[in-house]
This record gives sequence, structure tokens and C-alpha cells, in this order.
Amino acid sequence: MKLAELHTKLLLEEIQTDGHAPLKFICTDDNIYYCKYLPTIKKEEINCLAYEVVAHALLRKLAIPTPDIALITVAEETLNKKLIKKNRRLNVGDVCFGSKQVPFVAEVQSLAQLNNKTEFNKLLNPYDIIKIAIFDLWVNNTDRGRDFGDGYNYNLLLKLVGTKQQIVAFDHGFIFGGVNQIGIFNSKMNALTGNKLYQSAYYKSVIKHINNTDYINIVNNFIPLLFKNYDTLIKNIIEKLGTNWDLSPKLDERIIALLKTNEQIKEIKNIIIQAKK
Repeated sequence: MKLAELHTKLLLEEIQTDGHAPLKFICTDDNIYYCKYLPTIKKEEINCLAYEVVAHALLRKLAIPTPDIALITVAEETLNKKLIKKNRRLNVGDVCFGSKQVPFVAEVQSLAQLNNKTEFNKLLNPYDIIKIAIFDLWVNNTDRGRDFGDGYNYNLLLKLVGTKQQIVAFDHGFIFGGVNQIGIFNSKMNALTGNKLYQSAYYKSVIKHINNTDYINIVNNFIPLLFKNYDTLIKNIIEKLGTNWDLSPKLDERIIALLKTNEQIKEIKNIIIQAKK
């Protein structure tokens, strides 16, 4: 996978979130990118930027919509510290992970769910919600479908395409167990099922409009894609990123081992099928 490499031109704002608090930059291709770096003193969290790139590459291989990305180098005279609160460790010359702004888009809100079949029919790719739910279990995404009491954190966008809305998956910095499992996640860990998309109100409100036969066919056709060999793809990504970021040793090997755990993939299939019952 070839990664676009750009430089910052103008900082617009820092987005206040409880995670990476991305910086909204206009970059040298004249597009806007949400740029993440390292907002905490925990240097090992730089691994989360690599997670973003790996997730993007896998989602594209699996034909699941996700925003374009780039590696963004902070250029001279573009780092307006007056606009920054959480990213004060970012310096000129540092390389960020950048997610390209998607036009004509709205974020799936914490309390969102479909109310009727008419709303379902407005979705361009409703079946992709099943694939995203499977993907999140496969990579142990701890930050989509997370229940925080008054709703869920979805990290899903709805992109306007003609008269339809396309579901787009974004923000994957907390896959592989997120910050709590940096350096320790491994192939012997079972699929963690808590706080996942398939348990959420939005997921349930979408799949109730998909008949059982179609649902099972989607699962049966998608699961075999997880058994494919992604070794070279992941090795190349981690090798490339290692020139910019101080990543954990043998990160590529642990990612590959985790994704190739056949028994876990079979378990994921059963979990998703049971979610429809």
C-alpha cells in the first residue's frame, strides 16, 4: 500500500475529544485532514497511529468504506500553539496520522437508530454494518459500539451519495485492545465481545430490516476474507511507519499472529450470527 505523504499548510482548530484530539489542518494537497499525534506522556501510545494505518489498509482490502489517509509532516510556521491544548507535544517536523475530511457527511450520533424501513432504504450500503461489526471483533476494536450509559460511541459516518447515505467507518486508533493492551496483545487472547458494535442500538435497528437469509449469506461470504494472507501488507506498513515512529518491537508479528487465529475467526462468526436471533 502506497501512503500519501503531505505537509501541513494551515491549522484550523483542535477537535476536543476524550481520545487523540485531532488537529484539523489544511495540507499541501489543499484538502483538510484530521491529524493525530501523541497527546499524552505515554510514548508507547504512538502505536495507536500505526493501528490507524493497518485498519485503513485492511478495510480497503475488505471493500469497506473508510476515509483516505496520509502521513502528514508538520511544516514550519503552521503550528499555531494558541489553538492547541492537548497536542502540545507536537513539534515542527513530527509526522502525524492524517484522515482526510469526507465531504457531505454526518456522524452517527450516540443515540442514533433507525426508526422505520424508509430510513433503512435511505442507506446505500446497509449490509456493510454487518461487515464492520465482524471487522471490529477480528481486530478487537475497543472504541466502536462502546456503551457510555447515555448512548454509544460509533465512529461511523453517513456520507451523502446522491439521495442515499453511505456508511463509512473511521477512527481506528483503539483496535488491538487499545491503549490498555499496547505491547501485550497476542494471538492467545480470546475475542473480546464487550462494548462492540453488534450489541449497540444502531446496529440492531439496521439489521432488523435485513432478512435472516440475507444476513447469513453476508456473514458466510465475508468471513472467508479474514482467512486470507495479509502478512506482506502488514509487514510493509509497519516497516514504513517504523522510520517515523518508535513502535513496539515485533508489532507486525503480533498483529499477523492475532489476525490469523482461526479458532477466533470461527468464534466471531458464531457471535455475529447469534446477534440476529
